[in-house]
Amino acid sequence: MGTFLEKNWFKLAVGVILVAMIASFAYKLLANGGKPDERLTAMKAAPSFNLKDLDGKTVTSQDMNGKVQLVYFFYSFCPDVCLPTSYILSQVQDELKKKDLLGAKAQILSITVDPTRDTPEVLKAFGNRFESKPVPGGWTFLRGEESQVAKLAEDFGIMVIKEKDGNFSHSNAILLVDPKGQLRNYYDASNPELTVDHIVKDVVTLSKGK
Repeated sequence: MGTFLEKNWFKLAVGVILVAMIASFAYKLLANGGKPDERLTAMKAAPSFNLKDLDGKTVTSQDMNGKVQLVYFFYSFCPDVCLPTSYILSQVQDELKKKDLLGAKAQILSITVDPTRDTPEVLKAFGNRFESKPVPGGWTFLRGEESQVAKLAEDFGIMVIKEKDGNFSHSNAILLVDPKGQLRNYYDASNPELTVDHIVKDVVTLSKGK
């Protein structure tokens, strides 16, 4: 019983923290008249990582230097939020392609929290649902050891809890990292008011070195 209560208190606490952080960004947006330079104030250095892409090649945070990053922790067996959020990212991907930013100045990173089931083959099939014309280095799916990814998510401020049925509870947030590796924003991907244009505008702003 104690373990169950501790687990759920932890889930509640982390959820409250994330909501508070997202709310603080919304407040800054209103307080500063929506000026992107002020709203996207750097929070902290994004945590470093060393993961594998679907071809088994090592991808590190240093490889992302000079690019705006949209980071999303997910898993393909997710029964609810991961699929629609990945669809949002696919729309962001299409808009960044049109602006010739994807791959050159911007990168989408989807990191699975469920590497046991999310094999490279499974993730390639999942990614093919969204990438009709992949851009090299544009949208990358990454894997690592389960404990390694859980720690990375925690360092980013994302809750990840493995449930008894093998699924995961996790914060459904897209993270925005600037070209210098500074964390700039959390987007609540479950918020119906979040738009593709909003995300793309922020990526464009940061790609200009703002």
